[in-house]
Amino acid sequence: MKKMLVIRLGAIGDVVFTTIIPYAVKLMYPDCEIHYLVPNGIHKLLESNPSIDKVFTWERSKRKSLKYLISVARQLRREKYDAIFNLNNTLRCFLLSAFAMPKKIISKQSTGGHWVDDAFFAAKKVFPKLEKPNRLFLSVKPEAANKIKEDICNFPRPYIMIAPGGDTSKNRAGRSWNINSWKELSQMIIKEYGGTVIVCGSDSEKELHSALEGNGIVVLSGKYDLAESSALLSMADLMISGDTGPLHIAAAHNVKTLALLGSTSPEKIRPYGENGHWISSDFECKYCWKKKCKYVQEGETPCMNSLKASNVMEKIKKIL
Repeated sequence: MKKMLVIRLGAIGDVVFTTIIPYAVKLMYPDCEIHYLVPNGIHKLLESNPSIDKVFTWERSKRKSLKYLISVARQLRREKYDAIFNLNNTLRCFLLSAFAMPKKIISKQSTGGHWVDDAFFAAKKVFPKLEKPNRLFLSVKPEAANKIKEDICNFPRPYIMIAPGGDTSKNRAGRSWNINSWKELSQMIIKEYGGTVIVCGSDSEKELHSALEGNGIVVLSGKYDLAESSALLSMADLMISGDTGPLHIAAAHNVKTLALLGSTSPEKIRPYGENGHWISSDFECKYCWKKKCKYVQEGETPCMNSLKASNVMEKIKKIL
């Protein structure tokens, strides 16, 4: 196989998990050409990756347009792929793969384990001798790195970065921790280690996160695009988050990461690699994978709400 396409139309973490394919393939077969089709915006994560030769973008706003789907498929067909990895179990992606007319279409392999393994074993269908790396890999654009270094150079180290989330809480119950718990934990970190707690997130989360500002805590939510945010996360001494895109970006940079897990399970989505760690409460129905929680109260789920800042702090001490 000389030329391949990876299709992953999902959230940031979903796309990051699939980067095991180009990383593993290029380590053994450096002459293989690998392209990607990902949602617009997320493409900024992949553009400077030396294992990825070309990135196509998918406009979410046009996803219901058959005319748009056909135009993208025609664009892909011109590439004459030997293989397409269709890593979405949707009719839309099946049609894209089929209309592109590759020599072979490989679907996502369900291993029952980590989602990185699902992507990797899809690649094994084409490259049986492929060896799985023990980490993921993302690169950083030099201009983005220089901008971030200049912005944070006067912040005292260590850099403990947190992504409290909030933007998608209504649709992803069991993945967000109470903002007051984040504040309590941040104050514990500053007291124990000094340094700077850097708060990361989207522009729509900035108002919520502003409650954390002050006393060694800096809120940078909404300040950077995805490429710049990736550069920021690559400079963390520790990244702490629920099951979010920033968590998995940091893990792909081989940063020490700590996931606070509620409805999603460590077997499938823990931060990948030897520097990935996780903690959860003992609540009876954790890891349920449900988007809506029947026990939710005032926007909070008991699986996350019962996770105490003191327990998280003890885990941080072990990691650092």
